[in-house]
Amino acid sequence: MKNQIIVLSFLLSFNAFAQVQLEPTWKTKGRDLISSLIGEKWGVQFFGPIPVPPEKELKLPAIPKELKKATDVESYTKLQKDPTEYDRLPDERKRQYNLKFLQEIIFVTRKMDASEDDLASWLNTLDQGGSREGVYQALVLDEVYASLENKEEKSNERLLDFTLKFSQRFLNQTFKKESISSLNLYSIKRIMTEKSLDLLEHYEVKNLDDLNQWYAIFSFELAKDYGPLLKTPLRQDQRFEYHLQWAKNMPIQHIKSEFIIKLHSVMNGLQLLE
Repeated sequence: MKNQIIVLSFLLSFNAFAQVQLEPTWKTKGRDLISSLIGEKWGVQFFGPIPVPPEKELKLPAIPKELKKATDVESYTKLQKDPTEYDRLPDERKRQYNLKFLQEIIFVTRKMDASEDDLASWLNTLDQGGSREGVYQALVLDEVYASLENKEEKSNERLLDFTLKFSQRFLNQTFKKESISSLNLYSIKRIMTEKSLDLLEHYEVKNLDDLNQWYAIFSFELAKDYGPLLKTPLRQDQRFEYHLQWAKNMPIQHIKSEFIIKLHSVMNGLQLLE
């Protein structure tokens, strides 16, 4: 009885004030008090659910409808980042990271483990100054990948829906499902990645902040919507600020390679879902 009197007195004291404000301090305290006295259900009954702050709207940088061809002379005047922590690592440590990258990029691209010969050959290419993007481009242009693109393997609805959503949101391009439904997983992965790398190169020439922002929003939204398909905790991190800071602190080639691995991982996973 004593508890009920306390509750009633509290409600009467603040009833008029409650109608004017959305969620002042007294309302939060009131909900907490009622919940502690007679249960959370009553706290929500009297004061409503705990308000959820609106999700911050993340704005992508401008995405041109048409991009200049890679042969355009402007594509050779790319902006340069200051040396990153990775750049200052000893060569042997860089080699370890490059080996891990090669294992991942070959697996997500071809959906098969890399052979020792492949790893040794590509590691030698990177040791001599080759780029991670160049490794990927070579992988999707060889005979092995051509045979994968020729497989009679229809893309499922989840993969097609994701492709349409991704291309509209991140490439500013609209496709019809009918136009891509005849393509298999490997063709769709290659096409979407190539278009994305063209856009990243555009930012690499124009504005590195835009490149970082685009990558961070992509990584954040992918983690939020498709986290389980990304496997590792860092890639599943749902903090936009984390992905943005990571991009700022890493070489551009690493940003590109992480993008490729994430996109392929999600598309591979979606194709396996019924």
